[in-house]
Amino acid sequence: MGELTVPNLSPPDPKFIVLQSSNPTLRTLCDGTCSLDFHIPWTKTTKERGADVVLTARSDFLCPCAAVITHFLINNNIPVDQPLFSYALPHGGYRPLTKQDFLSFVNKIWSDAGLARIYGHSFRIGGAVELLLAGVPPEVVAATGGWTSLAFLLYWCRLQEILPMSTAHAYRQADIDRLSKIFEEFRV
Repeated sequence: MGELTVPNLSPPDPKFIVLQSSNPTLRTLCDGTCSLDFHIPWTKTTKERGADVVLTARSDFLCPCAAVITHFLINNNIPVDQPLFSYALPHGGYRPLTKQDFLSFVNKIWSDAGLARIYGHSFRIGGAVELLLAGVPPEVVAATGGWTSLAFLLYWCRLQEILPMSTAHAYRQADIDRLSKIFEEFRV
């Protein structure tokens, strides 16, 4: 979140803040999967090397690619030297999305729904757990989060669900049958 929002309303420093000019790329892969990616100039761990953010489309209302595309369609008049997630104001002008604005907005929604307050880093933890619960291999979760060490293992919550699901995925009969067929074809 710290890489995609701004800390305050000061003029953005392109050394640290991803700008409208970052030119996100929408891709359709050979299997039909859609993704959207863009480069951020700085992260806490990689510093000025930055990182590539890759969003994978989903076929539900939580699709991050659809959300970003909608953001660009609604906020299409933001100057290119402004932060990527700046938004149009109702009576003209625009405003960069600050971390505090974002957290206040989502916490209001959750508070109204009777849910607990969430802090910025919770999104990273929740995202890692969500991917693991969906059966995404741990090494892909690590790459998605930009972790170059085993530090992401600290985020693993709900292990009593993640471990059995991951293990069950490894022993699916269809996969075993497919592998047996490949070995038999190779043997022949």
